[in-house]
Amino acid sequence: MKLKISSRDAKFYLLGIISVFLFATVYDWDENVKAFKKGYENGRNAWVSDSE
Repeated sequence: MKLKISSRDAKFYLLGIISVFLFATVYDWDENVKAFKKGYENGRNAWVSDSE
């Protein structure tokens, strides 16, 4: 069985992945903001403590 994947198929596949990512980000916005702030603070604290 040969499978031919056209550029149209690839475009719709990527569009689908991007759409799902955007939907999940917007749907769970508060949790994403909390996780970003926590990660930023952890990274900043680690960088500051390493530079001392």
